[in-house]
Amino acid sequence: MKTHLLIFAAGAVGLLSSCAVGPDYRAPTAAEMGTPAAWHAKLPHGGTVTGIADWWKRFDDPVLTRFVEAAEQNSPTLANALGRVREARASVKSSRSPLLPSLSGSGSVLRGKNISTPTAKTSGDSGESLNNSNGSISIVTSGSADASWEIDIFGGNRRSLEGSKARLNSAEADWHDARVTLAAEVAQAYTTAREYQNLITVYEQALTSRQETERLTALKIREGLSPRADGLSVEASTASNASTLENQRGLYAQTLNQLVTLTGLSYADAESRLGAAMSIPQIKNTIELALPANTVSQRPDVRSSERLLAAASADIGTTIAAALPSLSLTGSIGINTTRANGATTNLRSWSFGPSLNVPLFNGGANAAKIESKRASYDQALATYRSSVLTAVQEIENALVRIDTVTKRQTHTEKAAKSYAAYFTAIEQSYREGKSSLLQLEDARRQSLSAQETLLSVQLEQAQSWIALYKAVGGGWETTALTPVATAN
Repeated sequence: MKTHLLIFAAGAVGLLSSCAVGPDYRAPTAAEMGTPAAWHAKLPHGGTVTGIADWWKRFDDPVLTRFVEAAEQNSPTLANALGRVREARASVKSSRSPLLPSLSGSGSVLRGKNISTPTAKTSGDSGESLNNSNGSISIVTSGSADASWEIDIFGGNRRSLEGSKARLNSAEADWHDARVTLAAEVAQAYTTAREYQNLITVYEQALTSRQETERLTALKIREGLSPRADGLSVEASTASNASTLENQRGLYAQTLNQLVTLTGLSYADAESRLGAAMSIPQIKNTIELALPANTVSQRPDVRSSERLLAAASADIGTTIAAALPSLSLTGSIGINTTRANGATTNLRSWSFGPSLNVPLFNGGANAAKIESKRASYDQALATYRSSVLTAVQEIENALVRIDTVTKRQTHTEKAAKSYAAYFTAIEQSYREGKSSLLQLEDARRQSLSAQETLLSVQLEQAQSWIALYKAVGGGWETTALTPVATAN
């Protein structure tokens, strides 16, 4: 009969512990979050079928790739994010421990001596000395083992573990989001540095040209072919060009400093890697974007928000379970051995039994805690929806930006080429005395402005692709998310 009762009790506990109070989490659908069924903006290059995982190689610029790799290895931002991942992993282990019994043991050995107090002889025993006793030595050995196990009747511990796992997923997504953001910042700084290098080259060439014009103008003035005012105008133009050149050199140095900070390289190493001026890298291959729902869901920040929503849902169940009765099983086994005067005494004890804790009245505190967790869930849901809508907007904007700058680039290239040819012709005409200094300076200004615009558009083209890379989450896939925790 007792065996049947034990089996029944064990079955009842198992049945109760198989359920968990609180809501069972279900991730909101794309429609519920407001994700569109298709992109409104035009896809780059018509959206041909290629991947985006190996994004940076598409710029066909090994120097850019090396800068991104250096930042990945040396960034304190990534180290900080990785530390949060390790902390979340430890939290998962901590949340798993209450699901298993706990066992502790203790032991001690005590050695003592009983010393008797000497007594004096009575008058009848006069003449005899005091009698000393050496006493007896006793050894007491004791050991005990204690075990306890809180039965997860209402699933509170399992909900806690569920929440810890969701927060770990969120920390991993934050780690990858930091990687995506860092790579984008490095690429933006790198492309900006390339633009400044090319602008410096343009202004150096312009300065050389203006200095030659200044020399020719001085000759014409001496020969009475040009007024003295032309000389003053050329001198002012040359000085202005020199000032602009120095400003560009300063901006380049600041961008180089930014690369040093982002990558952890030394200034000399970063400058050596950049080397001489090169063209601003451009995307040469095509890229396809998946459906909005799939693209948005792969963004690390969106993934992180969704996992925090799941954790908030689990917190509701954990709080509800804390307000319900709890059942614990506790037991202990002990042994105590005493050795004294050649005799040994053994004392063994054991105990086992359930312990039930029933909350009776706490002034509504439990209800308030549960309502607070439900409110936290609603806030997390709103944050998640906001992150989805923001992601959609950023991707749409990046697509529009790419489409616009691609159309502009053809026109700016043609304008720069034509104005350069026009300036060359006017410069030759000025040498021959067929064009005025005003015509020459106007042609120079138009050519210089066209070159500046072309470089600006090329930078915009590169950085619009970088913005798309960041907007779609860097080609990230869930299977490639788990970070490697470095040992300390």
